[in-house]
Parts: sequence; structure tokens; C-alpha cells
Amino acid sequence: MPVEDQANALLQQGIQHAEGGDVGQALESFAEALVLVPGNPVVHYNRGLVFQKAGRREEALNDYRVATGEDPDFTEAWINQAYTLVCLGRFDEALDAADRAIQLQGNAPSAWLAKGNALKGMHALGQAAEAFAQGVQEVAPEHRELKTSLANTKRELGQVAESISLLREIVEQFPNFAEAQRDLAHALLLNGDYLEGWKQNRWRWRTGSLIGGERHQDIPEWTGQTLTGKRILLWDEQGFGDAIQFVRFVPWVVESGAEVVLEVQPELVKLFQTVKGVGSVVARGDVLPQVDYQASLLDLGDVFRTDSFAVPDEVPYLAVEPIAFNTARPRVGLCWAGNPNHDNDRNRSVTFELIRPWLNLDGIDFFNLQFCGRAKEAGKEPRLQLMPTKPNDFLVTAQFVASLDLVITIDSAMAHLAGALGKPVWVLLPFAPDWRWMLSREHSHWYPSAALFRQSIPGDWDVPLQKITEKLLSFRKEIA
Repeated sequence: MPVEDQANALLQQGIQHAEGGDVGQALESFAEALVLVPGNPVVHYNRGLVFQKAGRREEALNDYRVATGEDPDFTEAWINQAYTLVCLGRFDEALDAADRAIQLQGNAPSAWLAKGNALKGMHALGQAAEAFAQGVQEVAPEHRELKTSLANTKRELGQVAESISLLREIVEQFPNFAEAQRDLAHALLLNGDYLEGWKQNRWRWRTGSLIGGERHQDIPEWTGQTLTGKRILLWDEQGFGDAIQFVRFVPWVVESGAEVVLEVQPELVKLFQTVKGVGSVVARGDVLPQVDYQASLLDLGDVFRTDSFAVPDEVPYLAVEPIAFNTARPRVGLCWAGNPNHDNDRNRSVTFELIRPWLNLDGIDFFNLQFCGRAKEAGKEPRLQLMPTKPNDFLVTAQFVASLDLVITIDSAMAHLAGALGKPVWVLLPFAPDWRWMLSREHSHWYPSAALFRQSIPGDWDVPLQKITEKLLSFRKEIA
């Protein structure tokens, strides 16, 4: 058999293994093929696809670059190169790769999608919207991903009504497109249309990122049935912040006559035992008592038909004892970064260097409230004191936060924790905020003690940071 035929057989074998989910065998087949045909762009491209799916992005990028180096007209390799570079945060390079793909094949919707995503990564939201719109208008008027990306970018630009209108058009045309249905929910919630938004948000369980993650579906769901004498399981589903925000509804469920069992991430168990009226709190995966109903915490807004002006906002709803301090100096906690795995973390987090100048303010004790590895960004900064922590226990963290005079944080679990404790909290928000902070407001209807400091330009923290600096000067005088 000629060498080319042997290599092609190995290529097809590798593709079949990849389609079957056997990454190891697929990579082995591709490697054997490349021994026979070194530098073959098609083999490198297909191996790149496998690396990309496996999350091995640097290796995927290397293969895509070999493919385009060997065949500069390989459009799909340029497109996937752009997508991988976006995932790696190398947006300038991603834009170059996407533009190259468009030059080669301007009628490829995925090339325009890649270009828009690269521009969004560069905080060029207006240009990103133009790229998505051009792709829709000139290339693929019925392309659901392009249209949804355009709608979401309009939402991020603050054009919420236009975003909602376009998303309604998309879900009418593609009623089973779960991602667009969920995005419509987020646009509605951002706009304050809670009653429709809650119901719409149930589509989240059909999206690729959450499908199969809905727990306890063998137990009847509580949708408002009489709870007198019943036991109900309420469970958390996503991040710590979501759980802390929505556990506020538990007292309402208790008042409905139910015994409440909470199932949450282990780190939250002790903290949530302080919620008024809760019967028991168990960690995910632990043995559960017999219950009559179940519901996700995030669906309680829908069950109670809670509008944006009627959310339960009595704080604190987490009852913890603060830690005693010997000093009378104002105590301020700082949190500048969230979970790096959050899909919007790049936009919502700041670098420590941006907030370091605050430490020069005399008369204030500053404390590091970081959870993730980015706490190390502060190094051994002597003006930033460490928080006494206990691994995997939000109760200890809450006790410390309760002892502070102020928390300054980005949109993270710390914002929700401080708000739930009723502590003054100043929240830094990106230009395109998460739905729960709505638009334009300087205060939160979820947390009465929160003040919101928003970007006025995408990606530019100068204005909100300057406002906080000025407010810190006044705060120091008020507390002193």
C-alpha cells in the first residue's frame, strides 16, 4: 500500500476514534500518520481538533499553525486557530487569524463569528456588533449562532430592548435552541422583567454547559403546592454567589409550612445552618432524608412570582458572630478577582496593581479577601493583612467579613456574602454587568447595603476606581 494511502487510513482511523470519544487512540493514530507524511496539514488540523476538544489549547494551536504554515489557504484551520486564540486570551492574534479566514472565504459564518468574538475579547463591543451584523446580513441571515451573538452583544452595549427583540425572533425561528432561550432569560432579567425571565431561565438546563446537571429529578418538583406538614429539599446548582443570593428565599418556604432541607456545596454547609428556619443542611452527595418535594434555589423566584421590586431584601439573612478586633481603625476588605473558570471572569476581575494605591491611605486597615490563587498577586504586601481562614468553610469567612466596616469587591461570591450579612459593600461592575445588577443603578434591590460602581467604557476601570478612591477618603473621615 502506498505511503499516502496508509497515512489516509490512519487519518480516518483517528477521526473515528475522536468521534467515539477515545482521545488517546485518536492521537496515537494521528501521530502514526505524521510519521508517514510529516507536516501534512489535514492530519495536523484534525489532531488540533482533538486537542481543542480535550482542552489542550496550546497543542491545538500549534497543530493549526502547522496546518496553515503548510497550506496558507486552509480556511478552517485559520478559523479554529482564531477560536483557540480567543480561548487563550490572545485576542489581537485571534483577530488576525479571523481576518485571514474572511479574506480566503468571506461567506463562512464561523469566520465572522470568530472575528466578533476576538473583538469582544478586546472590549471593542461596537466593532464586534458590526462584525456579527455583517455576518448575518451579508453571509448567513439564518445562522442562529451569529444572530444570537449579535443579540448578546447588543445587550452588553446596553441596547437591551433591541437584544430582547432579536432574541425573541431567534427563539421563534429556532424554538429548541436552548442557548438563545437562556440568553433571552438573562436579557429579560437584566431589564427587570423578572416574571417572564424566571420562567424563561428554566431553559438553562437544556444548554450544553448544564445539560445533565439537574439533580433530584426523581422527586416531585415544588411549583407552589401546599407545603403544610411537608418536607422539601432545596438544592444549589452553580456558584457560591448564586447560592448565597437565593438562600434568602428559604424563610419564605418555611413560612409556607414546610420543613426545609438544604443541599449545598460542602463549603457552605455551616454558613447555611444560620439561615432562619432551616431544618437541616447537607453537603452535595451526602445521604438525604426522605422528602416530599424538591426545587432548585434559583427557581424560587419563579415559584414565588417575585418581581424586581418585590425581592426579599431583609438583611442580614445569614446570622454569624463577628470576630473581635482590638483596633478602632476602619477595617476594609478587598477582593479583586473571581473564579478564573467563570465564563466572564476576564471582564469582571481587576489586577491587584489597579487597587494597590488604596493601600497608601493612612488610617485604614486593609485585608485580603481573595479565595482563589490570585490572592498571591499581592505578594507580601505589608499594608494588606491576611484574613484568618479555615479551608473550605464559608462560615469562618463570614464571621471575619461581619467584623469589617466595609468590603470592596468585584462581582463575585464576596459581593453576595457581604450583602447577605448586611455589611456596607462597594461592588465594581464591568460595562456589561451580570443580569442581577441591572443597568445604570447605583444601588442594588437585592442588597440594600451595596453601592455599585460601573465602568462607563468597556474594559476601562479608571472611572469606577477613581470614584471609589474619592469615596474612601470620605469614608475614612466618617468612621474615624
